[in-house]
Amino acid sequence: MIQQKKAFSRWIITLADIGIIILAYWLAVLIRAGLLMLSESIEIGWYLSYYVKIFPFFLITFIPIIILNNSSLQYFPVDKYKFYTRTISSLVIALLISTTLLYYFKLFTQSRIALFLFFIISTISMLLLREFISRRRNNCIRTLILGPEKEVEEIKKVFSIHAFFGIDILEVLKEVDENFIERLKSESVDWVIVLKKEFKSYIPICENLGITVSYYLKGEFKELSSFVSVEQMLESPLLTFHPVPPQYIQLFLKYTVDKLLAFILIILFSPLFAVIPIIIKLTSRGPVLYRHQRSGLNGRRFMMLKFRTMFEKADEMKELLIHKNEMKNIVFKMREDPRITKLGRILRQYSLDELPQLINVLKGEMSLVGPRPPLPEEVEKYEGWERKRLSMKPGLTCLWQISGRSDIGFEEWMKLDLEYMDNWSPILDLVILLKTIPAVISGRGAY
Repeated sequence: MIQQKKAFSRWIITLADIGIIILAYWLAVLIRAGLLMLSESIEIGWYLSYYVKIFPFFLITFIPIIILNNSSLQYFPVDKYKFYTRTISSLVIALLISTTLLYYFKLFTQSRIALFLFFIISTISMLLLREFISRRRNNCIRTLILGPEKEVEEIKKVFSIHAFFGIDILEVLKEVDENFIERLKSESVDWVIVLKKEFKSYIPICENLGITVSYYLKGEFKELSSFVSVEQMLESPLLTFHPVPPQYIQLFLKYTVDKLLAFILIILFSPLFAVIPIIIKLTSRGPVLYRHQRSGLNGRRFMMLKFRTMFEKADEMKELLIHKNEMKNIVFKMREDPRITKLGRILRQYSLDELPQLINVLKGEMSLVGPRPPLPEEVEKYEGWERKRLSMKPGLTCLWQISGRSDIGFEEWMKLDLEYMDNWSPILDLVILLKTIPAVISGRGAY
């Protein structure tokens, strides 16, 4: 029941947003043209033809970002004020990307007033649309709940938060008598929620009557994952518990963009890829690249690449320094590690040693944003809950990276990774990437 409503509201809002973008663009252009005609004579045909030419740049940036922004509507519940903030942030990001593209292709000569008008009109229109849909709850889902009152309170709270369609709880039935089936036949009921095992026998009855019925699993699974899906297989459905949100399309786009950006960054940083190896060779003996086995997605092993920052055979000295570990025993971190070369300290301070990991991203072993890849021996020491961080591809940067890196304790580091995974979105990735720049420049916690 909620699945269909979520999908419907998501695509209605998305299609309306695309329409708003198109209308706001041309309305801003016409308003600006009218203002210019009042103050000076302009060739209106030339003026409009220019905006026709640059219009595709706005479409190819705004439409994908709008679709990604509205992907949050697939979850339940949706807090409308958080969604409003997310929408405004997405519009700002799309505007910055589109103007950057126009600058790159040397097409940015349009009026800044037109851009300002476009942003104001589109933002206000989208917020008004969301408010209108949120307040218009005349098509509520008429719901009966079978179960104890204490469980119902939790459900009522969740239902009240959701913004874009209403759920009308007709009654909560702690006990069911012989008249219940007759009531289902005669009364308008859209949805029945079963909270107790004792009422499971009513599930096929509701199905036979054509009423959507849901079974609350919390009683059977005490530690229930938030991300559950039902998959039809053979004659019986499978109940699947996902460690992270099953956003397959968004993750596919994430990893596709990762490879594209990694390729661009390798080209941009090619001077450093040429200079750093030469300096490493001139200042210390040993290979330029340090290859080390790490645990990736779901524990898959891969060889992570870094510019070498330590003296040759430094790994063999680790056992001698283990008592000076400044992190929890699982991870080894030492502020004044004697194995690091002078050049290595500089490379580590500004994260230049991690540039070769862009090759790992190109190979699909890593992502630009994700939990940092652990050593296999570290994974073996995990208590259990920490291993969930392997449910996403490891990344070059993450919340830990922008929050202080090695200045943060082990447990807090793990919790930041899990927080990232539970709240992942393309917008969050973009925020982390932007915050990584000042974090790297400051060098805080890098050792």
